[in-house]
Amino acid sequence: MRSRSRPSRPEVARAAALVVAALVLLATAALGGPGPRSASAATGPAAAVAAAPVTATPRAAPAAVRQDDLTRRGLPSRTAWRAATQRARRWAAAQPERIRFALRVEDRSWAFRGAERTNSNSVLKATVLVAYLRRGSVRDRPLTRRERALLEPMIRRSANGPVPPLIDAIGGLEPLRAVARRGGMRRFAPVRTPWGTSQITAADEVAFFAALPSLLPPRHRAYALELLRTIVPSQRWGLARAAPAGWLARFKGGWDDHGDVKQVMRLECADRVVVASVLVDGTDHERSIAAIERVGRRLLMPLRARGAEACSSVLAPAP
Repeated sequence: MRSRSRPSRPEVARAAALVVAALVLLATAALGGPGPRSASAATGPAAAVAAAPVTATPRAAPAAVRQDDLTRRGLPSRTAWRAATQRARRWAAAQPERIRFALRVEDRSWAFRGAERTNSNSVLKATVLVAYLRRGSVRDRPLTRRERALLEPMIRRSANGPVPPLIDAIGGLEPLRAVARRGGMRRFAPVRTPWGTSQITAADEVAFFAALPSLLPPRHRAYALELLRTIVPSQRWGLARAAPAGWLARFKGGWDDHGDVKQVMRLECADRVVVASVLVDGTDHERSIAAIERVGRRLLMPLRARGAEACSSVLAPAP
């Protein structure tokens, strides 16, 4: 019977080197990084495997911290605006008044009963203003003293007297419908008499005020926007009182004798735009005004939370 030969010393050394290389590989995988390379494992298949670095697969940033199209513009995130509208919705739904609202931040929109129609009251006057200034015989010439005497009190003091002659001057209701369609209003239904019962929605008013500068002819754009900025102090209630610091507010409100109060506001900070509308059907004028302000404060909380730097924080360069 032949005796087995003992392995030579070189063979033992090679086997030991392979064992060491395997242990290094296991330790590297357990620790998540490359381990030290053994001089005795510098060659051979096991050495090549042991020497290969172990790299972690990069993970995508959580959705909560990823920048969206709004945060890249220095504005609060879509998540913050969505939470604000949900808070406003819960509060509005619990009130005895019938409250509808819409919010637009750049090209993002949220609404509560946003497509529900209600009387326009004097909010209609902003549409009358735009329709008149777009007339072919008006758009490219200076306004007369008489025209200014109609337009300025209609917007700044919400005077009712100028509305019928201005509607007559533009040719009736069809020019109102046309400018409303151009401004993104889908459910607008004008009424000639009484014009305050023209039908609007919160979503339509937000769309119209978002498009306002582009709807106005260049010659009269600054004039019309300035009228909406300089509403008399006694009518700077509701959304105007909820506006964040530093943002320029252009707005129009309307009301009747029964507690229905409506308001829409366009906020500007450089080229950033936020628009809100709140339409309330109630039974008490003061309660309805207070409801508009409370909804507005909730809707605009993402900006209001920035305090006195609400606008300057938007314009600050990204870190």
